[in-house]
Amino acid sequence: MKTHFLILSALFVAASLGSVCGQRRADRVPPPRDPQFYQPRNKLEEFESWPETVLIKGRTYIGTVRGAEGTVRVEATEMRADANRITGVVITFNPAEAGRQEIRSMIDYDEIDQLVKAFDSLAKADESVTKLTHFELRYRTKGDFEIMVYKKISGGVEAAVEGGFFERTRLFVNLDDFTKLRWLVAQAKERLDEIGR
Repeated sequence: MKTHFLILSALFVAASLGSVCGQRRADRVPPPRDPQFYQPRNKLEEFESWPETVLIKGRTYIGTVRGAEGTVRVEATEMRADANRITGVVITFNPAEAGRQEIRSMIDYDEIDQLVKAFDSLAKADESVTKLTHFELRYRTKGDFEIMVYKKISGGVEAAVEGGFFERTRLFVNLDDFTKLRWLVAQAKERLDEIGR
């Protein structure tokens, strides 16, 4: 009787492991992004990747937003090569965690107005956006700079900004700092308009 019980138990365990192996987690996770096959996603990234070209870069520091996880720096930028010129905004994440490298997101000039409008829309978010208990609104630029506003499980509304392609970093901010970041991006555009976009 004990032998039958042991054989039955062993068969049950083997059958269970077979179904678990058939659903390996590795098969469900998307493959990592490979730097070798990276393609520029906007004009600034494409311009920066030009080979055999003398590239002139200019930047003006606009401001910084600080959070517990690090800082986000906003700069107006200009790139020139020969007769070609392009402008935009560079947003740099500096994680507070030791050993983490800074991460940059580039935003083309012609994307800035839409991003500022998205900041305005997200800042107004409240329970009326959905009939469900919690909400989350997101907006992402071509260069993987992302803003989000959401209702916390514990109550209240919080915002976050995120950037990066191979490795992403997220900074949680209150709505005042979220609005400040929107203002910094708008100021960067004004600075570019002053020098003649």
